[in-house]
Amino acid sequence: MNVIVIALDTLRWDALGCYRDDWVRTPCLDAFAKRATIFERAYCASFPTIPMRTDCFTGNVNFPRYGWTALRDDEILLTEVMRDAGYYTGFVTDTTNMIPMGFERGFHDVHVIKAPPENTTKPEDIPFDVPSENMRGDGKSYQRDMAQQTHFRHESDWFVARTMNTACDWLQDHGEKKFFLWVDSFEIHEVWHAPDYYVDLYSRNYKGLDYKYPNYGYTDCYKPSEIKRLRAHYAAEVTLTDRWVGHLLRQVELMGLFDNTMVVVISDHGMAIGEHKRAGKHTVDYDDPWPMFEEVTHIPLLVWVPKKGMKKRVKALAQPADIMATIADVCRIKTHKVHGKSWLPLLMGRKRRNWEYVFTSRNNWGYPGASRATVTSERWTYMVAEHGFPGMLFDLKSDPSQSRNVMKTHPNVVKKMHGAFLEFMRWSRAEDGYIAKYDVL
Repeated sequence: MNVIVIALDTLRWDALGCYRDDWVRTPCLDAFAKRATIFERAYCASFPTIPMRTDCFTGNVNFPRYGWTALRDDEILLTEVMRDAGYYTGFVTDTTNMIPMGFERGFHDVHVIKAPPENTTKPEDIPFDVPSENMRGDGKSYQRDMAQQTHFRHESDWFVARTMNTACDWLQDHGEKKFFLWVDSFEIHEVWHAPDYYVDLYSRNYKGLDYKYPNYGYTDCYKPSEIKRLRAHYAAEVTLTDRWVGHLLRQVELMGLFDNTMVVVISDHGMAIGEHKRAGKHTVDYDDPWPMFEEVTHIPLLVWVPKKGMKKRVKALAQPADIMATIADVCRIKTHKVHGKSWLPLLMGRKRRNWEYVFTSRNNWGYPGASRATVTSERWTYMVAEHGFPGMLFDLKSDPSQSRNVMKTHPNVVKKMHGAFLEFMRWSRAEDGYIAKYDVL
């Protein structure tokens, strides 16, 4: 059994038509979803970009112990497990911040897609066509990211196109071997700079201020039309990414690899674009850490396993740390014990659930936090109470938009979920001072 994992950055679960068909056009991933299994309740655990991938590569939920940091030398990585089991391992990525963190460890081949240095404009030479104070970091990140893209002329210049084309080449070179391929694209992450014809699918003949980079703050600085335009730019990025992921999936199909290859498509987290009057995945005001709502924590997860009897939809909770256990199970590889649990029993309908709760947070110990910890169950979302910030409880069954805090009317639910979070933090050997932040009930 071969394995391909396609990881995408900042792809909201509800931006795929197979989850919700009234917003973004994603024909390629929707077609793949018809073949694969749709996990309806997958959630990010360690947050954001690098911590989520650390969960994937280690099989553990790591935010209680550490956050955005390099992979530790004592961690046994998924890629090392696959290599030692006789797999030829490949890594194709334009998520370049993975490389300083050591994610290339265990791969035979590493292909990092970067902007050609000779074609890169200086960030300070990028002009602003909207008020810079209404973008994250007063637009400095916008200038940095646009500077890498000023040379783009054809769609094939975009990072996601180059990444998926490189992955297709890799499959042509190594597809006859027993292989493990991790394909990782930063596309969809802002700056949202898709070709104009993609934006026109969602917002044609727009005349107002044209924001492509959210402020990571409250949306009262934007007009409703500007938020709608911001969402159009996001949708355009998703459709662009869908087209090129589809190119890779078509390569898999043409080479006959779906017959003997497990394929996983997953995102690290979502992004608020107007929901709860916010724009961003977290705040940059560390005195006001944001609750992590569904638009951020809920992630898409599509899994193809070439075995008979796989379910078309799975409603059980799932998380990125489960990837290692699942791949080892599907490929019949013996490995060390990890926190994550295999999805295979869920896929085969032999088990109803793996988790009662999924815990989501960035590591907020030792420096100011930009996000609140969250506990998700099959019915409830609990924003964990901590010193200085009261908790919040939402009933996803009756209130999927999370607009009514029902914490006061369900104290027993709060007590149970808060206790489960503290128990998980202790089990994970979080520092005592970190745990004490939540000793409020």
